[in-house]
Amino acid sequence: MKLEPLFTVKNSKLYKIADNSEVDTSTLKRIDIPWSTVEIEDEAYNEEYLAQLRDQLKNMEETGEFAVLVPVVDKPLETPEQEELFINAYNHTARRVKDCTSVAGLELAPQLKDKQAFMDTLAIKHAQYVYFTKAENPLSDDIVIY
Repeated sequence: MKLEPLFTVKNSKLYKIADNSEVDTSTLKRIDIPWSTVEIEDEAYNEEYLAQLRDQLKNMEETGEFAVLVPVVDKPLETPEQEELFINAYNHTARRVKDCTSVAGLELAPQLKDKQAFMDTLAIKHAQYVYFTKAENPLSDDIVIY
């Protein structure tokens, strides 16, 4: 089941496709998703946690709220093998919430060296997502949108 995109990006700003209205990104709920909670062992996923996440996102749908899923790096992310495990864990997460229209997209973890591989992997089955990253200026709360 592939969802149609609800949002688009123009000039680093987020817009609803339906009416081309600009979205105030501060209204998007950030949901932290710790890597160690999703992937309890290499390639072994916490399905109970992911089911609860799906329920939370489905409840947000009912109220018209949108979320940005925030992968939290809470274990070593230094080698190509660890990057692959990280990407696979969040690709699995995306599969578990694939029918949740309340997900606007994901934030890119700053520790991730190959952000493009992360986006490309998820885009295979989840092309509707927008990707967010914190602005380079540490004094800014601005979000940069890919």
